[in-house]
Amino acid sequence: MAARRRVNGNTESVDNYLKAILSLGGAEQSRVTIKALADRLSVAPASVTNMLQKLAVSPLPLVEYERHGGVQLSSAGRRRALEVVRHHRLIETFLYEVLDYPLEELHEEAERLEHFISERFEQRIAAKLGHPKIDPHGHSIPTVEGEMPEGEKSARESILLADVVEDGTFVIDSVADRTSTT
Repeated sequence: MAARRRVNGNTESVDNYLKAILSLGGAEQSRVTIKALADRLSVAPASVTNMLQKLAVSPLPLVEYERHGGVQLSSAGRRRALEVVRHHRLIETFLYEVLDYPLEELHEEAERLEHFISERFEQRIAAKLGHPKIDPHGHSIPTVEGEMPEGEKSARESILLADVVEDGTFVIDSVADRTSTT
């Protein structure tokens, strides 16, 4: 049985739940259903419910959970989710720009590393890269203060290139870093 490492009081698993809720809830921070979260994380709905109940009653609750009403991030949960997303996107940018990783390998490598970098290391990466605002996939990098930069597009504001049905000129604003769009 593999154990999950604890990072700043959280585990990789907790971080992954928070990131999934952030992504599924969108810029509007809509409530997320248990089914949507279970599908995203590839875990059983009962396991999702169990984890959400724990996160809702922790000393510093990370989520606001309502039975049959879904879940959304608390302010502390949103801060942590954005911190992990920042780590992930800075790591992807570092791997791409400094270590010449191919675009298709960035996401998986960053997934492994995002939970384990210190704030000092994060600051050094950001400084080395000139404090980038977007990652190689075209996604905004959250600020060090835990905010999404102004102008961050919601997935709902963009359409998939495959869904374009009319002639015209379009701008590709991002490239998915996984098989599902986020």
